[in-house]
Amino acid sequence: MSHNQPKKKHRKAYLNDFHKSLSGEYIYHGVTYTFEGSKKERFHLYYKLLAVGAVMFAAGLASGCITAPGTLNCFYVLIPYMVSFLASISLIWGLCRLWAGGSPLREYLYQATLDQFQPRGTLTAVSAGCALLGETVYVIRNGSEGLVSGMILFLVCQALVLAGSILWMRITENSCWIKNEAVRPKD
Repeated sequence: MSHNQPKKKHRKAYLNDFHKSLSGEYIYHGVTYTFEGSKKERFHLYYKLLAVGAVMFAAGLASGCITAPGTLNCFYVLIPYMVSFLASISLIWGLCRLWAGGSPLREYLYQATLDQFQPRGTLTAVSAGCALLGETVYVIRNGSEGLVSGMILFLVCQALVLAGSILWMRITENSCWIKNEAVRPKD
């Protein structure tokens, strides 16, 4: 391998962006992203995402506590529900990492949070939609089993998760972060 070819990126490649200073501290010299706006606007964005995430989490949790037709024994209701619930938790976890990262945000945190919000939000939306569809199909095939109120509550909760994930993706795709090139230390 010649010196002109870039090295392959490995899982912890971001550690190469940390260099030891003369005092022995590790300093990050990699690419960063800065939020375009004030600190107040950035926190406003975080609070909006936190509110949407809280509604999605509460609706997903409530869906798991409801006795509705198909929620006890039907794989095409249970599996999409579980995927949507776990995916919504991963969105909230990403928000926690984003919030803790501050601004400027290091590139590896940007890639682990903001770059992942769209695919995770899509997974949440699709799986919540599949849970809605699965519950509807189950009720059409088997009836409501005397659990009409549970069915309605489950459908409403999954609709909230679906709407929340779509709103999450809209909010995050419109947030603007500016890339700042890496500053390499002098050898």
